[in-house]
Amino acid sequence: MTGRADYTRPRVAYFVMRYPLLTQTFIDREMRGVMANGVDVEVHPVWDFGNRVVPLPGGPGVIRTGLLRTLGSAALETLRRPALVGRGIRAVLRHRPRSAEGWFMCIWGGIFALGKAWEFRTAPVSWFHGAWATAPATVAMSLAQICGRPFSFGAHAYDLYRHGGDALLPLKVRHARFVHTTTAANVDSLRTRFPGAAAEILLARRGLPALPVLRDQNDGWNERPIRLLSVGRLVEKKGQRYQLALVAELRRRGVPAELRIIGEGPLRTDLEREAGELGVTVDLAGALSQDEVQASYGCADVFLHTGIVDAEGDRDGLPNVVPEAMSRGVCVISSPGGGAAEAISHDVTGLIAEPSDATALADAVGRLRGDAALRVALRRAAHAWVAEHFLAARNTAALARRFGAGAGGG
Repeated sequence: MTGRADYTRPRVAYFVMRYPLLTQTFIDREMRGVMANGVDVEVHPVWDFGNRVVPLPGGPGVIRTGLLRTLGSAALETLRRPALVGRGIRAVLRHRPRSAEGWFMCIWGGIFALGKAWEFRTAPVSWFHGAWATAPATVAMSLAQICGRPFSFGAHAYDLYRHGGDALLPLKVRHARFVHTTTAANVDSLRTRFPGAAAEILLARRGLPALPVLRDQNDGWNERPIRLLSVGRLVEKKGQRYQLALVAELRRRGVPAELRIIGEGPLRTDLEREAGELGVTVDLAGALSQDEVQASYGCADVFLHTGIVDAEGDRDGLPNVVPEAMSRGVCVISSPGGGAAEAISHDVTGLIAEPSDATALADAVGRLRGDAALRVALRRAAHAWVAEHFLAARNTAALARRFGAGAGGG
């Protein structure tokens, strides 16, 4: 490494796939929280070509590199460091990805790192961090080797589980200073899969920027339809099809219900078709702004988390929308197991029901409908859990300490 500056304040290069993304506001909150705890952050989108979404003010600086410049710089770096490139190719061939997406993440991550190497050789960046264990972590690991600086990465949901997780995960865990994850279930998974790994496994949940005041909910549950809400991409692991079956079961019992699903994705047409076959009405609201999502929490009675393990092994950790709903005083019915179970304790902070069992889901709604005292108790306990475990200022401080402890380290 050459020409590194004398750092007086840690400066971290964050690598993400795209920035900003409406479905990943939690990454923005994380970076802002780290900045508030004394770390300078610059974000480098790894596959962001053509993204014209403007970040909100007050966040990290965004440094974009065009495709042609990235490819040209990568070609020059390959000529400059052929041995390093050869080691990278052998590593990918040794840890063969299990899917086309996995191959892309490995190969493009290496190319992008080579294309950025010239920029970071003398840049005042003390730490590389990949927000995900896929291509962003590949970039961080590769640049750490090229520039002689420490790196870390996040490992959370699909990058840990889909198709068995990222192919280069064993290498990344071996060489990283720490691995950031957001659920105790993920901590256990990483320690089981990589016993004796040198990298610290850091549990630091996401978090809300502020805790809303617990609202007094209008309890007209028996005088109007139950207002059901879910928020998430329309993909298999979110289990929205089970929410449609719930509405059909409630109708069979004579309980009127309205279901709103916020989010967009490839299963929209399938969900519309299944709703028609079941004869139920659902508001597929599409992707909405944060203000619109927050307004929907304010109108909801029950928040549904029906997450499952999909056919490719992908699953949710602790979806940020679950604590968001808890913070707003919405009663939560959640799937058993996984990261959500760390927030939703049955009969304490919410109710647990198997998502594929429409009868069990409807029974849970029925319990809430018939027991006002239970609703009050669940709301209060859920709000208290968020206050203790899910505020960004507290959780990002742990990340900032790790970055600060390694500032200037090799």
